[in-house]
Amino acid sequence: MTITIGAFSTNALTAQPFGYEGDARDGLTARKWTVSGLLTKAQWTNLLSVYDTWRNSRITDQDTLLSGSIGSFVSFTGTGFGQSWSAVSCWFTAAPSATPAGVYLDATVELVDATQALQVLLREQEKQRQNSEALIPSFSTITLGTVTVTPLEPPDGYADSPQPQLSAGGRHYFTGPLGATATRRVRAHVSAADYATLRTWFEGQTTTTPASGVWYPVSFPTPSAEVIISGGAKSTRYTVEIELVFTR
Repeated sequence: MTITIGAFSTNALTAQPFGYEGDARDGLTARKWTVSGLLTKAQWTNLLSVYDTWRNSRITDQDTLLSGSIGSFVSFTGTGFGQSWSAVSCWFTAAPSATPAGVYLDATVELVDATQALQVLLREQEKQRQNSEALIPSFSTITLGTVTVTPLEPPDGYADSPQPQLSAGGRHYFTGPLGATATRRVRAHVSAADYATLRTWFEGQTTTTPASGVWYPVSFPTPSAEVIISGGAKSTRYTVEIELVFTR
C-alpha cells in the first residue's frame, strides 16, 4: 500500500490505516486515517516538514465555526486493502510521533477528512440548538400581517384595568375605564426576510386609524440577531418583540 500526504509518501505501512471517528449512532462520523509505518530518517524529516507547514498555516486560520470552511488542509491519497482515496482534504488530528526500530523509525500520524469533520461539527452545533429549542412549550401561532410566528412565551395579557383608590373615609373607589384591554406581547424568531416584512407591515398599520375589534401594533418590532446553523449552513436569525392591543 502506498499513501501520500502532501509532499510525503511511503509504502511501508505496518497496519491498515482506515477508520472513522465520532458518534456512529447519529451518523456524526468522519473518515480518518491512522498511518503507521517504518520510515527512513529522510522520510521522517519530510513528514515533519509537511506537518509543520500545515500547522503554521492552520494556527492562523479563523475559527472553524466562524468561517464555516475547512481552512488549511493537506492532501491525502492512498490505495490498499481494497480501498482507494484520491486527493482528500485532511486535517492532522495528531502530530507525527516515532520510536526507533533498528535503522528505521516506527512512525505514526493521524488525519481526518476535513470536509466531513466540518460537516459533523456544524451538525452537532445545529442539533444542540434544536434540542434546546425542543424544550420550549408551544404557544400556537400568531399572524402579523403576512408573517406567521410562533411565540417563545405566553403572549396574552391585559392593560388599562380600573385602578383602586382610597377615599377620605377609607373606602375604595375605582378610576379609569371599565373593562381591561386585551394585549399581546409577542416575542418570536423570524428570518431576516420576515423581519423586513414586519417592518413594512408596522409602518403601514400605524399610518391609519384602526377599526374596532382588530389587533393593532403599539410598539415597534424590536429585534435582536444571532447567527445559527441550519441545514449545515450559517444564517442570521432575528428575535423580534412587538406589543399589540385589541381595539374596542
